[in-house]
Amino acid sequence: MPFSWEIAAQRAQSCLIAIVVPPFGVSVDWALSFSGMEKPPPWDVMRLSGLPWDDARTQAAIQCLNGGYQWLFQLDSDVLAPKETIPRLMSHRLPIVSGLYFQRFPTWTGMEAAYLPVMFNEVTDAEGKVGKQPITEYKPGSLVEAHLVPAGCLMIHRSVFERFLQNGIKRFFQWTLHADSEPPGTGYSEDFAFCKKARELGYKCFVDTTIVCTHETQGHITAKGLQPKI
Repeated sequence: MPFSWEIAAQRAQSCLIAIVVPPFGVSVDWALSFSGMEKPPPWDVMRLSGLPWDDARTQAAIQCLNGGYQWLFQLDSDVLAPKETIPRLMSHRLPIVSGLYFQRFPTWTGMEAAYLPVMFNEVTDAEGKVGKQPITEYKPGSLVEAHLVPAGCLMIHRSVFERFLQNGIKRFFQWTLHADSEPPGTGYSEDFAFCKKARELGYKCFVDTTIVCTHETQGHITAKGLQPKI
């Protein structure tokens, strides 16, 4: 039987793994990838399916708080993460830190297309319009600060959600990227909206570029671009 200090130490590492899954389930590749991931005890997993993305992620955060977990790790059903992802992200002791993955669909620039890393900074153009600029220049293997990081492989400490509540924010994730946004194009996906709120409360968001995930489509999107499934 563990001593009380050992139990306390374990609870400080407790992690809720939230998997956002479409109704049709996950691929064999994803299932094999997840089963091979290291999961430091104590941990639990919850499956969220059939809900809008923002509602699903908010429900996961509420369960993290209500269940007494210290960390919430969100993993999407189209992201294949390396084996050591969870303990490595937790080891940074950062409130918000993501693994690295690349866009499901290419961004076209003239005659060329590139699968860009999903991490962005907000920039203001000459007309004062705020836009998202992908971070493409970074040292591989480094920890990169970004204004906006994705939620598909994201570790968040419970203290972030507690501060949200202290500031009257109950919808931790909220999709605002609507066609009728005014001015047009000013909305955010639910994960980027979370990052924006967190930054307004004084948090910084990071991406650990040692954790290079595979984004699953009909093929596999890696740092080398679109690769066929083998």
